[in-house]
Amino acid sequence: MPKGLRKFNFSFNAKGLTRYGGILLFQRFCKFLALRRFLQRSMNWPRYDHLKFQPVDMFLAHLYAIIAGIGRIENTQTLAHNGLLPPLLGLPNFPHRKTLRDFLHRFDKKSLENLQAVHDKLRAELFGRMGLLYSAIIDCDTTVLTVFGNQESTEVGYNRKYRGKRSYAPILSSEGKTGLSLGMELRAGNVAASTGALIFLRQMLGKLPSSIAASRTRLRLDGAFYDKDILLPLERDGYGYVSVATMTGPLIKAMVAAKYHEFAQGWEAAEFTYTPWKWNEEHRFAVVRRPSVLESDKLKESLFTLKKHTYHRALVHNLALEPESVWRSYTDRANQELLIREFKDSFFMAKIPTRSFWANAAYMEMILWAYDLAVVFQMLCLPPEVQQWNIATLRRELWWLPAEWVRTDNRNWIRLPRRYPNQKLFEKIFKAAGKIKPLI
Repeated sequence: MPKGLRKFNFSFNAKGLTRYGGILLFQRFCKFLALRRFLQRSMNWPRYDHLKFQPVDMFLAHLYAIIAGIGRIENTQTLAHNGLLPPLLGLPNFPHRKTLRDFLHRFDKKSLENLQAVHDKLRAELFGRMGLLYSAIIDCDTTVLTVFGNQESTEVGYNRKYRGKRSYAPILSSEGKTGLSLGMELRAGNVAASTGALIFLRQMLGKLPSSIAASRTRLRLDGAFYDKDILLPLERDGYGYVSVATMTGPLIKAMVAAKYHEFAQGWEAAEFTYTPWKWNEEHRFAVVRRPSVLESDKLKESLFTLKKHTYHRALVHNLALEPESVWRSYTDRANQELLIREFKDSFFMAKIPTRSFWANAAYMEMILWAYDLAVVFQMLCLPPEVQQWNIATLRRELWWLPAEWVRTDNRNWIRLPRRYPNQKLFEKIFKAAGKIKPLI
């Protein structure tokens, strides 16, 4: 068996080393997108007097740290000695963690709204490039962000994992066809999901292209939005919707008595009409059931089971679809739940950076920026066979790549590993990123 290295020397004199060599692909995408120029011309930044860094530099530093998967702001200190990211951003060095946090503290309600308006302007351009022209799907959900300190505007609310802990309860929306976010509102942990939900949904609907009619827009909502004051106004405005219904005694009785038909092996569906309490008119409901013997004990604990069947959630809707099609349409909403999980796990949304509410809300908005740009990078720069990669796979296969930046004969060189298995893919993406049309 060959022996490993026994004796060696080391020195601390390398200047161009990095573990994020593949980030240059994302930087090239942002460069040809003219993202910096777009931000400089569109955004009214909060006042920030710093000798080294402009506000747009600070925003991009946050953005690249999120994209790279650094995690907490404290972890950005690992980039202080990075030999590639500061030159890519045009900075003398990467900002200190205190500098990054100070920039967040400059945001107030007005500057955050301005950043969100610029983001809406970006979305309007990206929707057209991703083919969202005539129909759209709106997904909306809430989540819990537990805090372990005295962050501003946090309260004790429903928290299944950490009972009695203070938290935020943001409401988040995305467009189901393109995967782009539509917006997020950071709220205290004790705010009910239905509070202000109709106003929020109408704001999200207003961000869609004007070419999309209300009749060709569908909303997929969870049980937190099962409220006549939310669904009935949407129906009057001409929008289609499907929402999980709260399982009450009368609804369960109507659900069990409905006439079912088999639409797949082991699956039965039914449609029935029912008037929820205080709704004053009948609505259509769709429900799916399976024989109990086919379901796991764990699943049966969370679902309603009667005699030989386990009933999956009842769905109230106004769609011109068969009940099984309504069910399939709603189950596609699982992407929204995966999106929230990705925000928490891969974009580190749960790592609250400051004690200031508006600083935290600004940081959440930056996460949405990073997510949307990553989605567009996937769709416009990646070949079709790898477009399904999520941010974690992008980091592992492309961005977390050992590299060395050197300047020779007045030219920049990025030296990458000789045995890197995705060399051809890397070159394809590099060329595709160079063909991106600028925003302005």
